[in-house]
Amino acid sequence: MEKETNKNKILIYVITAMILGALAGTFATTLAYKRHTVDLDIANGPSDTKLNAIWNIVDRNYVDRLDADTVMDKVYAAMLSTLDPHSVYLTQKELIRETESLRGNFEGVGIVLYMNNDTVCVRQVIADSPSERAGLLAGDRILEVNGETVSGVKMITDSVVTRLRGPRKSIVDVKIERPSEKKVKTVKLVRDIIGMPSLIYSGMLDRQTGYMRIERFSETTYDEFCKSAEELKQQGMKRLVLDLRNNGGGLLSSALGICDELLPGNELIVYTKGAHQRRAEERSTPGGLFCKGELIVMIDEFSASASEIVAGAIQDNDRGIIVGRRSFGKGLVQQRFPLPDNSAIQLTISRYYTPSGRCIQRPYNNGTDKYYADFAQNVINEYEGDTSLYAINDSTPYHTRKGRVVYGGGGIYPDHTIHYKSDEKIVYYNTLINKNILDDYVFDYVSANASNIKQKYPTEQDFLKNYTVGDAMLKQLFTKADRKGIKRDAECIASYREEIRARIKAGIGNMLFSSNAFYYLLLPYDPEIKEALSLKR
Repeated sequence: MEKETNKNKILIYVITAMILGALAGTFATTLAYKRHTVDLDIANGPSDTKLNAIWNIVDRNYVDRLDADTVMDKVYAAMLSTLDPHSVYLTQKELIRETESLRGNFEGVGIVLYMNNDTVCVRQVIADSPSERAGLLAGDRILEVNGETVSGVKMITDSVVTRLRGPRKSIVDVKIERPSEKKVKTVKLVRDIIGMPSLIYSGMLDRQTGYMRIERFSETTYDEFCKSAEELKQQGMKRLVLDLRNNGGGLLSSALGICDELLPGNELIVYTKGAHQRRAEERSTPGGLFCKGELIVMIDEFSASASEIVAGAIQDNDRGIIVGRRSFGKGLVQQRFPLPDNSAIQLTISRYYTPSGRCIQRPYNNGTDKYYADFAQNVINEYEGDTSLYAINDSTPYHTRKGRVVYGGGGIYPDHTIHYKSDEKIVYYNTLINKNILDDYVFDYVSANASNIKQKYPTEQDFLKNYTVGDAMLKQLFTKADRKGIKRDAECIASYREEIRARIKAGIGNMLFSSNAFYYLLLPYDPEIKEALSLKR
């Protein structure tokens, strides 16, 4: 019974997360869209007379007062939902967020927020941002924005973000409280363009192995990749681990650009076609930045769309080895069509096919709910089983350049599967993470010590080299967990003491410096990367 209950909890969690992610534009392969508006008087299409009649009846007779814009937004979304899970209607607000994500920047003050009960706090200050230039620190409490109280009034994070963001060069007054100094002051922040790197970490894992982790494919991803590749080659990179785990996709053009740098010249990367789209092929050009060295591409069940294009191109051309777990299985390409009121339709216009001819799109003809429910069930099956080859929806064999058999219809199947591993010893450590006990401890510690830490370790390199997490800090963390009712596990602590220590330091480094510190400190403990590096080609 307990096992079944846990399965159901996982199922509900994954379904909810996936549906919300899809509606927010996650798992997208998006074409750069044309700047035009859509004629709303659709020729040869359905008349809006019936829709108007229904709205008039509802508006005049419904039991409650209705907001027309809110109702119609739901109508448009419902209409598109009948097509496929990835054709969506974007409201003005959603379109702005999606555009920012794909563009790779936004206009604002450059802080990451953290809601501590009903107090708005600074979790991270982005480097070279208005907030950093004004001296804000992680742990600062934000009390007011332009004279309006935002803490202690149960304001949601999105509402605070809306008040902080604004056009470049505009000014926003922010009243902050710094717990470590027991000071309250008001600072003027001049809003600016804030970059959102999509390649969130790159570095050397050993003397010959470079590593890059790409979180999404935005307009800046290709340039970020090229810059990192040049730097890693200068450091001696002969082998590259390209980490696309948890990467839900993004711009097709960025994925194509990266494939072009990884493949020799004139190799087929992908082709697309649809009812209204002729077959279009994309091929690599000679002279790629890393078209000869050893290549490992890491994927998992949350790697989708543009990530799968990269993995499929590398696998079908036998350019490298794909490692991890079966990817999501999203083989549809969307194009965004702006509407006159600054909303938009993100419409599926074609399917993409890997070089061997595979379409890796999972079936969606039973509706969106079933689409995500099946995905969730497959995740559970893979978690509990000993293979990732569940429910192959297309048993047609396809062949790579060297004749290896691969399959479509449900994601990219890795060349080497990394199974979920069961370890009873790690349960306590995972609980500290999953219940936010470890993160809350780090936040409280940084709030009380940010000024001192930054003074003693002014640069990220100083921090990485010289800062230590002492046994007293570990004791504080475990005591905090005791107070939350988490039973202490001495065996887990003995086995994972050094990793827990590294996790605390990584959290502090992430808050006070950047995500580079976080990944630099934790990658040596990643068991999937260790397994990938142990493989022989």
